[in-house]
Amino acid sequence: MEYKICYVTVDTETGGLSPDKNPMLEIAMVAMNHELEDIGEYSSLIKPYDPNLIIQPQALQANGISLEQLLDAPDSSVVAKEIADFLKKRKVGSQKPILCGHNIDKFDIPFISNFLKFHKINLEDLVNTDMTIDTMWWCRMKWTESPNYKLGTCVQRLGIELVNAHRALADTKANHQMVKHFLKSIRGEEITKESNNSTPKRFRESFQI
Repeated sequence: MEYKICYVTVDTETGGLSPDKNPMLEIAMVAMNHELEDIGEYSSLIKPYDPNLIIQPQALQANGISLEQLLDAPDSSVVAKEIADFLKKRKVGSQKPILCGHNIDKFDIPFISNFLKFHKINLEDLVNTDMTIDTMWWCRMKWTESPNYKLGTCVQRLGIELVNAHRALADTKANHQMVKHFLKSIRGEEITKESNNSTPKRFRESFQI
């Protein structure tokens, strides 16, 4: 019996580096099916939702998101429901979708989990919590000689263009193509030509609390 599942690449922009101290400001998701065909995307800024969480000025400076944009953003409860609905639609039979991302295990998933928990939604009910695809670790195994494993560096090595870095949807789309590259490589399918160029630092790789 063929094993079919949906993959959802996700990226977040946040008000700092701590999921317990800083809020999620923006999220983007791009989904593809077992055949690696794109089947939907979602992105949204998020109105501030917890007065106990701090939005650090350095974070806004790095990702280019303004407080005015956040105040005009959709209410967080609406975004939480839309995230849950998007992930529910990616369930294939009894198989929940697999989340993919760059440094997703240590960074994005804790932020997403805390955000949904604040709105009384459990991420574990929506995705496969036993498995993720963290492309940072895949890149470490593939390019052991690389000077760094930043998203921009890794995608450029594959000839993938990253325009408007620091914003969730741009980063997600670029990383989504990298996920496809690795899955095609595992399946023995044609893959993208690699390059050795690098790109500028992103916020989470350069900003220190």
